[in-house]
Amino acid sequence: MTFIAIAFGALIGLWLARHLPKTHLSSESRTAVSVSMAVVGTLAALVMSLLISSASSSFNAKTDALHRLAVDIIRLDRALRQYGPEAGDVRDLLRSYAETKAEELSDESNASSLDPRSLMKFEALTSRVLDLQPGDNHQRQAQAQALKVLDSIADARWLLIEKANTSLPTSFVILLIFWLALLFGSFGLFAPGNATVIIVLLLCALAISGGVFMVLELETATRGLIRVSTDPIVNAIREMTLAQ
Repeated sequence: MTFIAIAFGALIGLWLARHLPKTHLSSESRTAVSVSMAVVGTLAALVMSLLISSASSSFNAKTDALHRLAVDIIRLDRALRQYGPEAGDVRDLLRSYAETKAEELSDESNASSLDPRSLMKFEALTSRVLDLQPGDNHQRQAQAQALKVLDSIADARWLLIEKANTSLPTSFVILLIFWLALLFGSFGLFAPGNATVIIVLLLCALAISGGVFMVLELETATRGLIRVSTDPIVNAIREMTLAQ
């Protein structure tokens, strides 16, 4: 849609150049339009750079949350191992939860909501850890560590869910596209209407629309083409399986 809007703006400019009176395309008019569009172009460039920086930071935050979740799963498994054989069934439930969570993150339809399966398993996991009856100081310390890690896992889960959807207002993106279409319209207004100019304008429109697309993809890191990798969760599952 961004490409169509920008390309349409450029083509409208080329069309107007052929139908406007010559007095409207004088050097004075060219100077006035160029100076005005320079302000719009600078504003659009600044906004695009800020959007890309913000989207990149958001994507990195989601990636860090996923890595933190994977590390906490391994930490919880180790704490349960230190507890002893009595926590063997709890470790099995933890591995089942990790597998469900990996499937949830891989499924685009559930990436922005709480999967009832993973939620139920996490609540059951918390209850099982609370129900453990430590017999000595070593087991009490392992249980306390497990409960602390469970709180950290809960924080990481909510962070991934809250960050799943784009935080960019639709009206803001539409306004940016309007600026870009207006800018390319000014380019076409004073450009010769030959095939080379048209192809270059279309390629530039494609490049800029690709930047807008990248911003939106980075904002929705659990859906779309550019997604947070679930490899950390898969590696955590493999680690737990090998530790059995």
